[in-house]
Amino acid sequence: MFGGIKRSIGRRILKRQYKNQPCKRQFHNFNTAKSVGILYLYDEAVDNDIQQLMRFLAERGKKVQSLAYSPEAEPPKSFIITVNKRLFHKEQLNWFGKPVTGEVDNFIQLPFDILIDFSSSPCYPLQYVATLSHAQMRVGKVAYPDNPYEFILTIPEQNDNKFFIEQLKHYLLSIQIK
Repeated sequence: MFGGIKRSIGRRILKRQYKNQPCKRQFHNFNTAKSVGILYLYDEAVDNDIQQLMRFLAERGKKVQSLAYSPEAEPPKSFIITVNKRLFHKEQLNWFGKPVTGEVDNFIQLPFDILIDFSSSPCYPLQYVATLSHAQMRVGKVAYPDNPYEFILTIPEQNDNKFFIEQLKHYLLSIQIK
């Protein structure tokens, strides 16, 4: 019962913050973007896929940062924090699920050209970051009410992140910006 109330309060607060956010939105592809942010729910297999995408983008001269969320109380021991790869976890959320760590605030403030959210189901902490991000274009694969994305790729559930990454590369390399 209280979980539903918390989520409802969190969604209302997020909606209010989003309306007051002055961000310039602009469509980018992988050719026009200079910086890319990546959000994901931490899992070792997903982390490996994200690393491959980060390498792909870095080889093309893109500045890449990633932020992972772990629903565990402690950070996973297998996660390796680097300059461009950060993590926050369940203990760093307030009572209704809002991230309350400087890492998240810093990530939100970064003016990415493209923000890619790898969430495969609604996850409030990641939704919070994606919604308030100062990114010019946000890409996601989950269509849910009040989603913050300008570009949504619909991926069949049986397909994994490798397929999503292939589709990202295909569309964001081939779409022409005028």
